[in-house]
Amino acid sequence: MLFRHVAALAAALIAFAMSAPAGAAEYGFKDLLREPGTPRAGATDPDVIIVMYADYNCGYCKRMEPVLVSALKADRRLAVVHKDWPIFGDVSEHAARVALAATYQGRYEAVHRAFMLSPTRLSDTDMVDTVAKQAGVDWTRLTSDLKTHGRDIDAVLARNAREAGLLALQGTPGLVINGYLIRGALSEEQLKDVVEKIRAVKRPAA
Repeated sequence: MLFRHVAALAAALIAFAMSAPAGAAEYGFKDLLREPGTPRAGATDPDVIIVMYADYNCGYCKRMEPVLVSALKADRRLAVVHKDWPIFGDVSEHAARVALAATYQGRYEAVHRAFMLSPTRLSDTDMVDTVAKQAGVDWTRLTSDLKTHGRDIDAVLARNAREAGLLALQGTPGLVINGYLIRGALSEEQLKDVVEKIRAVKRPAA
């Protein structure tokens, strides 16, 4: 899903408690950040945090990945929290599980970017495994971690799905930026505009 209308960004910058569905208010932005097992990239003490719900076979998510990579390089006060939300079937779920298992050897970000920047759709589980191996993971350890930490990984995915439901997300990507909800992908210019507006109103990151 692509966030197309720049003019609509102003409407998107309504307080999360006002724009989010009932139930999301009691499960606030801080809860999205403090959950265990949630991978994070960027600044250690950010003033803007982007929480992104994504599927590795979502074309718009793939389109937005270079935008996020560029933003993290250019903005040292920005952080991204990854919420794996596999909604496009078994291959997507396998990819999410592999990425989360890579966390236990400090390789989540490498695997995540390899999946997102793959020029073609992740067509089957063998392709997922091949791309992960090419990202430099210790495959023997990863397969072991998938078994050892399987319940924890399942819990992360179930929690992400529950959060997406509370946010009434109907597709990927879904973004929550300092508590503001945006459904759909943003261009580099749009993301920069949103971040600037959030900083202007001094909305806290957490």
